[in-house]
Amino acid sequence: MGGARRLMRAGRNAPPRAQTPPGMSVGGWLHAYGGGSFAIAANAQWVVGEDNKVYRLRPDGGTEPAVAVADDYLYGELHHAGETLLAVRGTDDGDQIVEIAQDGEVRVLVSSTGFLAAPQLHGGTLAYLEWDSDRMPWDSTRLMLIDSLPDQTGPGHLLAGSDREAVVQPLWGPGGQLYFMSDRTGWWNLYRWTGEAVEPVAPMDADCAPAPWEGGYRSYAFTDSGQIVLTVHDGIRTELVAMDRDGLLTRPATNVTSVKPYVATLGDHVFLIGSTPTSRPSVRTVDLGRPGGQPAVSIGSSTNDISVLSTTPPPAIRTARSGRLPIRYLLHQPDRGQPAPLIVRAHPGPTDDVPLRLDWTVQFFVSRGFAVAEVAYRGSTGQGRAFRQSLHGHWGEYDVEDCATVARHLLESGKVLREAVFISGASAGGYTALQAACRQGPFTAATATSAIIDPARWEKAVPRFQRPHAAILAGRAGEVRAEAMHIPVLLIHGTADEIAAAEDARRFSDDLAALGHAHETLFLEGVGHYLSAPAALERALEAELDFYEGLMRREP
Repeated sequence: MGGARRLMRAGRNAPPRAQTPPGMSVGGWLHAYGGGSFAIAANAQWVVGEDNKVYRLRPDGGTEPAVAVADDYLYGELHHAGETLLAVRGTDDGDQIVEIAQDGEVRVLVSSTGFLAAPQLHGGTLAYLEWDSDRMPWDSTRLMLIDSLPDQTGPGHLLAGSDREAVVQPLWGPGGQLYFMSDRTGWWNLYRWTGEAVEPVAPMDADCAPAPWEGGYRSYAFTDSGQIVLTVHDGIRTELVAMDRDGLLTRPATNVTSVKPYVATLGDHVFLIGSTPTSRPSVRTVDLGRPGGQPAVSIGSSTNDISVLSTTPPPAIRTARSGRLPIRYLLHQPDRGQPAPLIVRAHPGPTDDVPLRLDWTVQFFVSRGFAVAEVAYRGSTGQGRAFRQSLHGHWGEYDVEDCATVARHLLESGKVLREAVFISGASAGGYTALQAACRQGPFTAATATSAIIDPARWEKAVPRFQRPHAAILAGRAGEVRAEAMHIPVLLIHGTADEIAAAEDARRFSDDLAALGHAHETLFLEGVGHYLSAPAALERALEAELDFYEGLMRREP
């Protein structure tokens, strides 16, 4: 659909080159979204293929199965330590942490009817995460330890985590101390286990990790000179912070505004995937060994900036108030001195954020004269545990209120056209957009892409990883009903969507037609949930643009 995902390798003076064969795409679907899909040793490399099995890469460029391809497990969360390759594998009945031997023999170390993640081995001690089958990993996880592998297997003992604490990203650091992120204070901050006690490393009122939608996230790393580098996220901007042995914080890589949770180090060089509103995401490096701080330099290209965007006003971080609660949003405006039509975007997730980076969908509309407001509504990450959980039991209510608040805030400013205020969202954001269309409010029309329409039915259809999410979020808003629509809607949906069933969108479209309600529908044949293929995305964007322009051509 959208091309192959390949494992790449770049040297200090060598351009990036593929390690996997052209016909192979890397990445499985453990826990619905995959992650931790490769592991590297001095003389070996392993990847998870699209069939969810583990493969060893041969020196001749080929691959060979590292496990029996006939089993029913989905594999991910690969981790290599010493001579040991670990993985998490799962079915609908639960998860296991396993050791994969050179001959393909698989030894089960831990089993759970819930979920397991992030196995990390140091000496004979295994650290890993566990959470119950009715929880999500950003709400409640436990950090467990098994002290004496290979003699001891089975459940470990609890080190951190509870019903009110989410622990993520355990990692063995220098000196054999175990580090991890915890939101025990309300913010995801870095801690370490000294062998006797848990102590904070870099306390701050900020989230230093994202919600773990995928395995293999790493938001911090260690340098040879004793520094710790970590990301700091406020829900919109993510920056890199370096902390020295004395606890002094500096901010290298000030030329990036968005950093993916895949931070790595080599010596005193930090490697990250960074971007800005005018540059594509790219692998970049920062040399912390040089005094005065250095910008992050892209690897493999001389420049990554998009010069055509230099005349567009930079996006602005704004705040509107929903009652007493501040709601932050990212505003993109066209270069025009008069009010513009507005698109309010509800991000998917809804446990997601509004990254300050180059977004080609946003640029598609801004370049055609639209203002775009991306709302970090209640439930978004990067603003602490309480804000992240504030949407629980209120999905389709608080998110709608916050998007409407932003629209009214911009209307009051006089910067947008009153008869051209649209709301758009995909997946969970599509549900928000449709629920907004059910209310009297500031919106002229709504676009819902790959939308969830009935949370109760969706809960039964999604993979087991996400079923608790649907149950926890569900509130009074319930199913979107055609008879409740107040404004025209555009439905865009892939017929091969396995997350939000296309049949729900067809049924809803038929109900709208039966009522004679103004709507348009675009079904994309053979397309999945994410519209990742360029042709599918192009058709969707053109349909959305035509929908808005058609409404604006009508008499008020």
